[in-house]
Amino acid sequence: MIRVALILLLSAAQAQAGAWPRAEGETFLSFAVESDLESGITDGSGGYATVYLERGLARDLTLGLDVGGHKTDLAKAIGFLRWPMGVGGGADVWAMEFGLGLADGAFALRPGLSYGRGLSLGRTPAWLAVDSRALIFDDLDGVLETDLTLGLKPRPDHMLIMQVQTSAPTERDTRASIAPSYVFEISPGRHLEIGMTAGIVAASEVKIKLGLWHSF
Repeated sequence: MIRVALILLLSAAQAQAGAWPRAEGETFLSFAVESDLESGITDGSGGYATVYLERGLARDLTLGLDVGGHKTDLAKAIGFLRWPMGVGGGADVWAMEFGLGLADGAFALRPGLSYGRGLSLGRTPAWLAVDSRALIFDDLDGVLETDLTLGLKPRPDHMLIMQVQTSAPTERDTRASIAPSYVFEISPGRHLEIGMTAGIVAASEVKIKLGLWHSF
């Protein structure tokens, strides 16, 4: 029972719940802006903005919307549905996802697979998540994206998140970045995220990130 409560506590506070379903009737909305540390703030581009939405439905289904782009360029707009898988057991959580919409100006399918596990590091609640998604275009060209996330909750309203993000296009080099962030509650149901992204493979740019989470 304690382990189940830990998983529910963690999943309710995460930005992208991944394998954990949203509770029926619960909505999560986030808005974030990511800007290049050297020129993104001053070149007038406004950085890369994202809007992410999840809504919990009956039978552990989660309906979502993932939108992102620059000031005058919509890079993606994907609607998706996620459902749990009956594999594993105990603290292990698995889920399948299917999305479709637009990416880079073309129609795309986005199937995905997510894994999550609630942990405790000493007395600190924590979680581990692996989220993989494949963007597939009509010419069978595509991109495989995988995020590995380790999160800690040193206090009930504070989170430390370390994420490794990888992107493997079929016709370009694989890219990888690390993305640490700090999240804290600013009012009931609202959290502020402060983070950065630094390229480590086939990328060297450093970006800063500001995000606002809202659960209701």
